[in-house]
Amino acid sequence: MLSLVLPLLLLGVQPDTVQARAAAPTVIKFTGDIGYVATSGNSSAQTLNLGDKFSAKVDDVTLSQTFALVYGESDGEAVTSLYRGSFRVDKGLKTRSLFAYGLLNLERNVFAGLSSRVSGAIGLSARVLDRNSDKLVFEGGLSLTRQRATETKGRDLDFLGGRAATTYTHQFGQRSSLVQVVEVLPNFHEPDDLRINTETALLSPLTSKVSVKLSYVIRYDGLPAAGFKTTDRLFASGIQVSL
Repeated sequence: MLSLVLPLLLLGVQPDTVQARAAAPTVIKFTGDIGYVATSGNSSAQTLNLGDKFSAKVDDVTLSQTFALVYGESDGEAVTSLYRGSFRVDKGLKTRSLFAYGLLNLERNVFAGLSSRVSGAIGLSARVLDRNSDKLVFEGGLSLTRQRATETKGRDLDFLGGRAATTYTHQFGQRSSLVQVVEVLPNFHEPDDLRINTETALLSPLTSKVSVKLSYVIRYDGLPAAGFKTTDRLFASGIQVSL
């Protein structure tokens, strides 16, 4: 996986640009999400969702990290357990709207039969629309995936695949926004093993740094582990803090 990401890191540290980059200002952003629901009485259930996104930009190189956790219990037993994390490097090319990227993803979802999935991807990202109120980004590239099942008889996979994604952002005001993300991940060795991830998120501000966040996630796996369904859906609500 590192062989996919390291070439992009090297792009940003060429000798003739080290001095210029050292003088460039660093832009750092952080957002954190939290949501919690608990019920008692006729039924007892607790659900926690946590997330964060951190990014640092120096000149035309951006480093970003994300993490998401959804965990739920019902009557003392775990019913949901989903972990996702990523690390990404974006390097601007000659035009302001085209970037090269390297991406490392980690995922665990035992209630979908997935013990672990580690994937690395490289590709290009294009900003086809960049206005104050509307932004649209298209991405395409190649990926390598190592996937392990929770059951001993499950399917362990290592395969070359592709990655196509789009992100659309609409600003309703200074801080209110709607974000739609679609990601398509084909497996070049097994066409039926197609994964599609979508997320629709709505942000509404409470203060200059705190917003209410509503999100709806759909995760489709065309070839799930035996005994598991192809589609998971998740609706989450909570508070987002931006620094």
